[in-house]
Amino acid sequence: MRILNLHGFLGAADNKNYRALCSLIAPEQIVSPKLDYLHTAPDQLLRQFAETAADPDFIFVGQSLGGLYADLLSRRMNRLCILTNPCYFPHTLSLIADEGMPAEYLARYRELAPSGINPLSVVLCGDADTLITGNLERSRTLSEHVTSVPGGHSSIENLTDHLAEALRTLKTITEAESHA
Repeated sequence: MRILNLHGFLGAADNKNYRALCSLIAPEQIVSPKLDYLHTAPDQLLRQFAETAADPDFIFVGQSLGGLYADLLSRRMNRLCILTNPCYFPHTLSLIADEGMPAEYLARYRELAPSGINPLSVVLCGDADTLITGNLERSRTLSEHVTSVPGGHSSIENLTDHLAEALRTLKTITEAESHA
């Protein structure tokens, strides 16, 4: 298994998800690029990610805005994903618009917003996330595997343990699919 790890808006390649994942699998199995969401069109990012993860051995891990991309890639490529505090609807957050996100990108995010359950996703939502209010309830409409965990938007407590459990859940999803 290889992982494409996607950080959040204004985040870093060496983010908390990346560091936690490095304690669970070999770091050379993780691709964690530095992303410029403000200056790169959403469709260009999706193409870039799809090319990077063309090998079917890849799964996706995404935090916040990276979670939206991980979910979209999972749906399009029929791959597993883990989302931590996913920002499914970035066009609705003033933080993103106030940073200077181009209007055409915000319009595209509106079009890309997911609907319906993604059976290949596992979602971790911090119970003290004040950035994306109501995210736990929203996530439950978009994934069958949603867990409320202690912590804020970028500060999930015991993240390594939660990601290890999410990886085990992905394994059960894979096993269930192979028996279907």
